[in-house]
Amino acid sequence: MFKKTMTKILTKLSTKILNVDEETYARELSSMMTFKEIDLSSKDIDDFLNKLKDKHVINDIIVTDVNGIVIGSTNKNLKEGFKSAAMYNYINTEIDNLSIILIEAKGWQIIFKYKQKVYFLKANDSLSKIEVLAIVSEIENFLKYMME
Repeated sequence: MFKKTMTKILTKLSTKILNVDEETYARELSSMMTFKEIDLSSKDIDDFLNKLKDKHVINDIIVTDVNGIVIGSTNKNLKEGFKSAAMYNYINTEIDNLSIILIEAKGWQIIFKYKQKVYFLKANDSLSKIEVLAIVSEIENFLKYMME
């Protein structure tokens, strides 16, 4: 009897404290957890980057050359692309053999150079190097296809 009573009391207490029975967040997230196939086929770099952004669940992708000239962007703010290339070039002069710059400010900003292009990614969470390279690989393949 005592065990049953204590179980009920502790269950009610844990429910209040931990909000165990709250399912509103689960319902909100359930739509995001279903598989949605994203068709990446496109003839326009900006459209492709927007589809890639949705596929990898990131906020922004900007691709520039090393001089800051925007090749493609999900964000129409051209200053952002120039700024990211300038920041990469400045930090690269201060630190030799720079690979990736990670900045945590209102989410994560990832800046890096690959094959004479500077990539700028914004995401709510940090991305692993494998995720970043997967995104870059898809962009490089698209650009290679478009050049043919």
